Amino acid sequence: MKASQISYQDRFALLGSSRGLGWSTYQALEKSYPQSQFLLSSRKIAGRKNEISLATTLVPQDFSKSPVNESFLNVLKTFHPTTLVYFAGGGPYGLFGEKKWSDHQWALHTTFLYPAELVHSIFSDLSSWPDLRQIVLIGSAIAEAQPDPLAASYAAAKHALKGLVTSMQKESISLPRLRLFSPGYMQTDLLPANSKPRQLGLSENPFDVAKKLIAFIEKSD
Repeated sequence: MKASQISYQDRFALLGSSRGLGWSTYQALEKSYPQSQFLLSSRKIAGRKNEISLATTLVPQDFSKSPVNESFLNVLKTFHPTTLVYFAGGGPYGLFGEKKWSDHQWALHTTFLYPAELVHSIFSDLSSWPDLRQIVLIGSAIAEAQPDPLAASYAAAKHALKGLVTSMQKESISLPRLRLFSPGYMQTDLLPANSKPRQLGLSENPFDVAKKLIAFIEKSD
């Protein structure tokens, strides 16, 4: 096991970070590494402006639409992240045929197509990302590896995300490292109150998952 990859000089780009695991991870990182720089982005991130440190930049961005916005990409490049984590994702809960196709499109774009295009933009222009050491995409220990009834489009997107990461890892590209962190069910507003994981007590607090994610970022296999 290698030594910690995090230092006070690190710059974290946390995409999809206005709530849930993304926001919990920012809070934990900022507490542990207050001298680091942070860029937080999501569609509603401006609502967090009174809850951030002076070393944090907020950049509103809608991750449910492709292609990746060029101006947003330039903002990321200018920030010079050392670690980029993509949190955004979700999907409709219910029978596949009873949900609007636009809801399924949202799930596919936010959970797979946008991060896939972002990763492609980075790896096709590595000279523009000289400080980037790792990209972490958030998978799902449940949805990426088995059927997830009533969450078909979300499961499809997470399956695809895992396939992208594991395939690219075989391409022997050294830096930045592309990694997949796959938590279980979490107690966020994306997990319906009537879902079995909540009813059976199988979901974790996002703050506890954030600690595991930071440990994952800190250590390299």
